[in-house]
Amino acid sequence: MARTSLFEKVTLRCFCYLSLYGLVGCAAEPLCSTKVLQVARDPGSDRYASTVLRDCGATTDYATVVLVGRANERPSDAVEVFVADSDHGNAPRANAGGIWTSVVWSAPGQLSIVHEAKARVFKRIGTAKGGVISFRAGEPYLSVPPVD
Repeated sequence: MARTSLFEKVTLRCFCYLSLYGLVGCAAEPLCSTKVLQVARDPGSDRYASTVLRDCGATTDYATVVLVGRANERPSDAVEVFVADSDHGNAPRANAGGIWTSVVWSAPGQLSIVHEAKARVFKRIGTAKGGVISFRAGEPYLSVPPVD
């Protein structure tokens, strides 16, 4: 039987530790920062829609996220109803690096989300917390209409 050298034992042990560390690191929650851009309140209830910018580091694009929650619940109970990014810069950036969005309650219980047409959309959920959500791709107003 061949003898294993001290160098081989140390190398194998280091490899095992680094592999285990890598697996634990991959399973850990990513460290992302979140910046609130807008909060829209439902006029007919305690629902709100919060538009946030999520930044998970240099190797990822900024994500624009819309969450729907209720004022009497913890913020962590809010539901992600929309997630999009600029598709590697194909969509113009706004909102401190995210894509342009317009998030309004058009009527009690009815949320309207209009987003940049060239954005890459990852998630659209049509109902949350008792509200109905509509989505539309569009363009931001590029100029102010003339005033008479």
